[in-house]
Amino acid sequence: MKRRSRPPRLLLSLCLLAGLALSCAACAEEPPPVVSVLGPWTGDEERSFETVLDQFEKKYGIAYDYQGTTSLRETLLAQVQAGSPPDIAVLNSLGELTEYAHQGVLVPLPENVRERSPEPWAPELTVDGRKNAYWTPVKVDLKSVVWHYPGRAPQKGEWCVGVGSGATSGWPGSDWIEDILLQKWGPDVYELWATGELSWNSDEVRTSWETWGRLMAPGGDRSQADAALGNDFNGNDGKGLLKRSGDGCRREHQGSFVRRLYDEDITYVPTTRAVAGLGNDRGAYEVAGDMAALFDDTSGARALITFLTGDEARATWAQAVPESNRPFFPVSVGSYGESWANRAVHDTLTSAKRLCADASDVMPPGVRGAFYRAVLEFLADPGDKELLKGLLAQLEDERLRHVELGTPRVPSVCAAPTGGAGTP
Repeated sequence: MKRRSRPPRLLLSLCLLAGLALSCAACAEEPPPVVSVLGPWTGDEERSFETVLDQFEKKYGIAYDYQGTTSLRETLLAQVQAGSPPDIAVLNSLGELTEYAHQGVLVPLPENVRERSPEPWAPELTVDGRKNAYWTPVKVDLKSVVWHYPGRAPQKGEWCVGVGSGATSGWPGSDWIEDILLQKWGPDVYELWATGELSWNSDEVRTSWETWGRLMAPGGDRSQADAALGNDFNGNDGKGLLKRSGDGCRREHQGSFVRRLYDEDITYVPTTRAVAGLGNDRGAYEVAGDMAALFDDTSGARALITFLTGDEARATWAQAVPESNRPFFPVSVGSYGESWANRAVHDTLTSAKRLCADASDVMPPGVRGAFYRAVLEFLADPGDKELLKGLLAQLEDERLRHVELGTPRVPSVCAAPTGGAGTP
């Protein structure tokens, strides 16, 4: 983990201790401000994001202190409880952000940032009787698609699935269930479920799980389900699960971020074209994003969150990584590269009839965690109806617990695209 150190105050200390009689103008100067940022990016992704932060520091003379971690929720929660949160945190959980906003931990966005923070990534909240936006997407991804290599049809063949992801293992399976429910029942039902107004015992939710179960264990063959439990989402070697040729899985249900694991000629179709029985003309897609929120109202933090949502930062970020890993943004800022995948994702994000935020990201953290665990248990025997019945009952108990607690909800989940989305 790389961290930028705060400016030293050694010179000031030496001046004071020495009791210098001479005026020390340098000692009297205040050190330049430092903005602390907590985010999910480590390794190569951290280095590319720090390219953006370096550009900010160069332009405004404001230093930064970035901490990247794969245990984002736990790290942020510990810092908030200790009374020392970062100035800005970047996370994908709208449910978690909603709780922080209602607890008075978050600062409303500056007006210029609020104006360019579109739904469904950044719905406005009513807190203490006032409506405000409390986070803004700095990077977004398209879901509801199935990836494959050219020449390997996505309508048939074994599925590539891995649900391992450290402390958040299970989310690739929750993505499957969310997408099936969205395509089969539509955005309105999806929104009711994501915001906690539809029972986990409902026919819509149950049949979505059962549909996924038949995909993972066709004809009772649990080999794909067993493989999913044994695989990390990006492949146990970090090089992805898809096979270009030969035996093995040939189609993968995954977000647009998976492009970075494969050659640039990887292609995709909507989930509705890859899974029988889901075909419809709704034009609805699940999306996800990395949202930046203000935890401290300083001039440096406001300047940085404004910079991160501007064209200069987006262009800098895009140029810092290979084309196969260039980020997408909630508004189009120019050329999106030469690869087919980039152009296609851009076109889908701008032409979709409805974009719906990832349902598990919208749910309260307690419900989301229970959802992930249920996915792992379900894969042990996807055809066991009694097992599924018990898991859904547990999830319904968790939903009702949050209803009784009055846990605040994200007010909206689906929206039409506004302004388009693209990657330079």
